Amino acid sequence: MNSLYLFIFILIAASFYLGMHYYICMRIIKGLALSPLIGNYLRLFFLFAALSFVLGKLLSRYFLVYLLVYFSSVWLGVISIAFFLFFLKDIAGLFFIHHNKVWTMITLILVLFSSVFSLYNAAREVKIKEIRITTKKLPFEKSGFSIVQLSDLHLDSLTSTRWLKSIVDKTNKLNPDLIVITGDLIDQSVHNFEKFYPILKELKSKHGVLAITGNHEFYAGVSHFLEIAEQSNITVLRNEKITIADTVEIIGIDDETGKRFSLAGPNLKKAMKNCNLNKPVILLSHQPKYFRQAVKKGVDLQLSGHTHAGQIPPLDLIVWLAFKYPWGLYQFEDSYIYTTCGTGTWGPPMRLFSRSEIVKIILISNNKS
Repeated sequence: MNSLYLFIFILIAASFYLGMHYYICMRIIKGLALSPLIGNYLRLFFLFAALSFVLGKLLSRYFLVYLLVYFSSVWLGVISIAFFLFFLKDIAGLFFIHHNKVWTMITLILVLFSSVFSLYNAAREVKIKEIRITTKKLPFEKSGFSIVQLSDLHLDSLTSTRWLKSIVDKTNKLNPDLIVITGDLIDQSVHNFEKFYPILKELKSKHGVLAITGNHEFYAGVSHFLEIAEQSNITVLRNEKITIADTVEIIGIDDETGKRFSLAGPNLKKAMKNCNLNKPVILLSHQPKYFRQAVKKGVDLQLSGHTHAGQIPPLDLIVWLAFKYPWGLYQFEDSYIYTTCGTGTWGPPMRLFSRSEIVKIILISNNKS
């Protein structure tokens, strides 16, 4: 990655991250009219909490520091929700200037309830979502061909083998013809990742498991990801296509983050070389981009992830503003894109308005000839 780009990115991110802490801390101190002594204690807590996320991420690459990493991840979610709600409170304060202490207490209560529910909601059993796509390109006798999509598992030091085993078991029970992982299988180069190999190997479908790179594969080290995939019997598509059961064309492109690491990045033209457009063409792209470009080239269905449906405020709002296809099923001409909100979570193990999901796509033929 370009050193100047990395420096500027870290500088901006750190400034915003620390600025959020300062903003919320001062709103609480002033809003509740805390004494200087209590205010100083609160400042120290906010400083520790802010630094815990960075420290936890660094140490988790080499050691198992579960409590620190878990606290820092949850705190990142709490501070994000708090920033959003205190920002709304300040906007409301322009019109309702009285009872600042009462409004501050109400905001803190909303932060607490939103955070607790988000933790509970993310910890709930992963739901199974079924989507049916009708196509003329599928032979009638192949109608019902099923693909299970997993995405954004973000396996890291907080991921338990028990949770991953439950995901694998639920996937296998769907008896899919094919399993695809649309990026961000791993979160970082985690300590003791080998414990996940035998579980990932248990993923079973009639035609194997395919995967593509997401942005976090490049952050973790793409060579590390490729080793993990090899050890787990997962086939990685990098700007290439594969024909499955002489029935569907599966195209996988690299995530655009690869360009920041002086790698090729996505190349749809290369990936679709020698693609049989008479068969259903399915594009695996981690980010929900390139859809209309892909449709013009003959893609019938694009499967993406990356957005997580935002997980928590204000990220959910940002996702809806930043992406044309942020979450769910969309149609353009005769083609479709499905953007999953993800099977796992990134950062905070929290979801406010969405649920983690495993997606089963069933291709239905309307070709009776």
